[in-house]
Amino acid sequence: MSKNIYQWPNPLLVYPDRENKSYRLKRFRFKLRMLLNYFNIQKFEKFINQHDYLIDLLNNHPMYSYPVAHRFLDKRFHGTQKLNIICENLTFLPKKFKELKLAQLWEKSVNFGEVIENFELILKINEYQPMEGYWSLELVHKPSQELIYLLTFGKVEDSLLIGVIQGPNCEGSKEIVKALTKQCHGLRPAYLMIEIMKALTMVLGYEKLFGIPQKYQNKSRFVRSSRYLVNYDTLFSESGGKLEKYWDLPLDIGQKTLDGIPSKKRSMYKKRYAMLDEIMEILKSHLLANK
Repeated sequence: MSKNIYQWPNPLLVYPDRENKSYRLKRFRFKLRMLLNYFNIQKFEKFINQHDYLIDLLNNHPMYSYPVAHRFLDKRFHGTQKLNIICENLTFLPKKFKELKLAQLWEKSVNFGEVIENFELILKINEYQPMEGYWSLELVHKPSQELIYLLTFGKVEDSLLIGVIQGPNCEGSKEIVKALTKQCHGLRPAYLMIEIMKALTMVLGYEKLFGIPQKYQNKSRFVRSSRYLVNYDTLFSESGGKLEKYWDLPLDIGQKTLDGIPSKKRSMYKKRYAMLDEIMEILKSHLLANK
């Protein structure tokens, strides 16, 4: 395949056999979905070749094409509607990064450094399941280089949408999460990722952040341990969201009045709010420095 022309990927590029494991059945399903989505695939090829900055991204990541023939962000998306949303999701962040005079994420991830001691925050392309969004925030345990939390996101209705929040499944992960919660002044990591996404939403200039309802979320295979399965409705509800078509999340970065908080916990909440304010400033300093 020519690097300066995009063509729909060969099934073997999407699902190559690995070691002694065959992916023949997955390739068969891929081919079947290709046939069922033939006309949208033709439109998608034309779209990518009209946006030459996306050609290398799609050619180097064959799985990024598959949502056109399968699922993307929200199980309710189908046909032409889904195709249009996919095209919008591939372009909105590159356009913003060009405006901010930043390198594209497939060229260079944005490492915000240790936003919490021993934990790095990284904005990058989604290297796991693109059906859950092409863009991601990763919280990495720096000493072990283990991925502790992953949040993927996309764009719908002029708003950003959280597609998935996944916890760790590495050795010692339970202890790492416990220590991280303590460092975050009682804020559990999944909720921390939501607060960080609120900050990113505002820094990128969006006025709304949505969360995907549980029944419409595209399930990830990244984490298999039942200890870390997430109920998205509970998570977004407890983050102040109101359920309509999506969970509409308030962009107040977890700020609450201290009046209703017991006096013995007020110091912890003040430290938590200060931490979130500091993370907001870190995001601004990295993303808006060239503006």
